[in-house]
Amino acid sequence: MIRSAISLILLSACVSTPSVAQNPANHFDWLTGCWNSEDGSTREVWSQSEGGYYFGYSVVFHEAKAVFFEQMRIDPGETSTFNAYPRGNGPSAFPAIETISEIVTFANDAHDYPQRIRYWRDGDQLRAQISKIDGSDANDFVFAPCGGE
Repeated sequence: MIRSAISLILLSACVSTPSVAQNPANHFDWLTGCWNSEDGSTREVWSQSEGGYYFGYSVVFHEAKAVFFEQMRIDPGETSTFNAYPRGNGPSAFPAIETISEIVTFANDAHDYPQRIRYWRDGDQLRAQISKIDGSDANDFVFAPCGGE
């Protein structure tokens, strides 16, 4: 009986299970929800974590018509990766280079534009910035919850 217990302990030590500290499944929950830009021209929607994956989409409107869309996914891992599918094409992968509380910066210096994507929370607003790797040619976005959520 003691041998069985020792064998079970040794066997369970050999089975690798992901650690919450290594890969927290809800790391980007602060990003989730429906978000509208201040001028109403852009809507961005992010799902709750699904096993550490976050799924999103963005739609740009002009005169009440959708003129651009992008699907997005954040993959979990030792280094989280933002995957962009503009107009359904892709993915273009941007590994995280900074993750601090409610701030995340993804970058890919081999991509044409953007090369850097940054999200952060500012109270009840979601902010985003896309730019070149050095921060030049920046475009800033300020989002509020859809429907006053």
